[in-house]
Amino acid sequence: MAQAIAGTTIINIATMRFSLSGVEVVIQSNPATIPVAEYLEVGLAQSGAGPLTPASTIIPLLLTNRGNGQEAFILTVEGGAATPPPQFAIDADGDGLYDPARDQMLPEAHTPVLLPGATLHLLLLGNVAGQFDGVQTVITARAATGYGVAGTVFAGQGDNGVDAVVGPTGGRVRMVVPMAGPDTQGTLVKTQSVLAPDGSARAIRGAIVTYTLTASIPGSSSGVRIDDPVPTGTMYVPGSLTLDAAALTDAADTDPGVATATAISVALGALADPAIHTVQFKVLIQ
Repeated sequence: MAQAIAGTTIINIATMRFSLSGVEVVIQSNPATIPVAEYLEVGLAQSGAGPLTPASTIIPLLLTNRGNGQEAFILTVEGGAATPPPQFAIDADGDGLYDPARDQMLPEAHTPVLLPGATLHLLLLGNVAGQFDGVQTVITARAATGYGVAGTVFAGQGDNGVDAVVGPTGGRVRMVVPMAGPDTQGTLVKTQSVLAPDGSARAIRGAIVTYTLTASIPGSSSGVRIDDPVPTGTMYVPGSLTLDAAALTDAADTDPGVATATAISVALGALADPAIHTVQFKVLIQ
């Protein structure tokens, strides 16, 4: 279903018809109007690259404006003390390589304004892996308007002066990029976030838990498959399974994902090169 764009006005007028003394009467109600608020949502995934090694100098990224308004985003790299520090650039052709003749640097790590649903190919440049001495690289993207607990309101700061409201991700996402050296057997990192009906992060009945699995496959592999049981006391949220931010169907069909009431499974099959893949799904606490 298409999302309502921030700043637009929803107008509703009802009609009442009746017959009075043989005459048909038509009466319209007063218009009920409501402006659509802007909600702040962001997606971030690694794009077309293998696991990092201490010699890695580029991480290709794909940033998505998942909100319903025009929004810019601010990027950061957590930890490390590289000199010079890592920098972000727009990957103009999305090839995962830095070309100074066409790729635009982002000195303040502040993206241009993106339309709702728009994506932006980015590159993180520098000694991005070696600076962390073999630990995970963590990249963060947040909405420039603001972020925080889901439901937080930034009054009048949305498109056309409407309120901006923080969405389920908190308007901020952290992407973990595992390191991989020559001896690694691969890694599978699991993180979780909670959104309660009251907008808090409390794990209460009715809260949604979003699980994110970041898989690092170090080299040529076959039969790659990721399985995760639905935890006891929760219920899988239908249609919430994604692979690298792309939606998967729950049924056993042409895409690699399958989701049931008891487990999710994503079959990546044979991989010729090192790769990073991110699986995400949601459950409802009962």
